[in-house]
Amino acid sequence: MNYKVESADEYLRRNRIMELFEDLCTKASYIQPENLEEFFVEDLKIKQKQGFITPIFTKAEIQNIFELFDLKRDGYITQENCRKALLTIASSQKQQEVIEATQVIDEKVDINRFQRLVEQFLG
Repeated sequence: MNYKVESADEYLRRNRIMELFEDLCTKASYIQPENLEEFFVEDLKIKQKQGFITPIFTKAEIQNIFELFDLKRDGYITQENCRKALLTIASSQKQQEVIEATQVIDEKVDINRFQRLVEQFLG
């Protein structure tokens, strides 16, 4: 790789620009705001005040996702369904690869564990 490409790549990584754009695009796809430009400006203002690490999903949204995969309504999801749920809401190829490779998902996952896994893998 030449120096300019390496320098540009390092700049993007150091400033987490790709993560920022992935986050913005994921939120925009999920929320589908009427005024996209205004949505981006407002979200960037929030990130500037709170820092970049703001969750993509609210607790209520995580609860809804969990309930979609809790097919028997017994308060837990299987390891397989947990992995499917996480892959469904992953916003990048890297997140999907990490989820697919992980061995830390229990056989039975309750809502509290699922919320921690969402935070761990999807930030």
